[in-house]
Amino acid sequence: MSNQRVVEVVEDLERLMLDFVRKHHITHAEYRAATDLIVAEVKAGEESLLLDVFLEAEATDVENESNSGSTLAIEGSFYLPGAPEVTGPAATMPHRPDEAGDALIFRGTVSGADGKPLAGAELDIWHADAEGLYSNIHPGIPDWNLRGRIKTDADGRFAVRTIVPPPYEIPKDGPTGIVLNALGRHFFRPAHIHLKLRHDGYVEHTSQLYFEGDEYLDNDVANAVRDGLVLRIESGEDAELAQRFGIAGTFNTATYDFVLVEEK
Repeated sequence: MSNQRVVEVVEDLERLMLDFVRKHHITHAEYRAATDLIVAEVKAGEESLLLDVFLEAEATDVENESNSGSTLAIEGSFYLPGAPEVTGPAATMPHRPDEAGDALIFRGTVSGADGKPLAGAELDIWHADAEGLYSNIHPGIPDWNLRGRIKTDADGRFAVRTIVPPPYEIPKDGPTGIVLNALGRHFFRPAHIHLKLRHDGYVEHTSQLYFEGDEYLDNDVANAVRDGLVLRIESGEDAELAQRFGIAGTFNTATYDFVLVEEK
């Protein structure tokens, strides 16, 4: 028995692609170059990267149209389940003793759409290091570096110490790079922090938060920056907060309040 949703979507896509081929007079050689590119994507380990660059943010926008919680964002690359749980009043992301980068205290709240604080909500956080590289993906970085899971307190609040990540280039030496080069586009993503939020009875929330003033906010290669996803970095001036997290020098703070949607 056919799946009506599959029939509707695939047949519509088929019509659009056939019209596209005719409109642009796509030759067989060009068609074969496209299929070869798809094969090369898989061989290069970029299975979804090309589509992610062009389409993932748009698909997320569709979800946001009916979303009553915080703005959803693309997951992006390099998520891995099973990150270490980070606990205690001075929760700190796993990091190297000499971890480069400006210190950041990221804090905020998690609540339901009714404003009720969600105690015990899990924030699964990961981001790049000061070189724009990810642990468990790029060589020479300790496993789970700058990857961790924290939970909100009884009042739905959280705070975690990490670093301010930098903008970085997506892989550019493979098939995706060939396409972007042909289009004359750059490869940079603005600096960002990835998150997945979970709480029993609520829909898992995927977010990606950016930083005010980043030069790539308006021309992200993945076109994924949206209103409601940009953090303001402020200079940390709270001596008690610095002492709590063991920070001797300067540091930054950024705050975000998440709203989760109940499962139906």
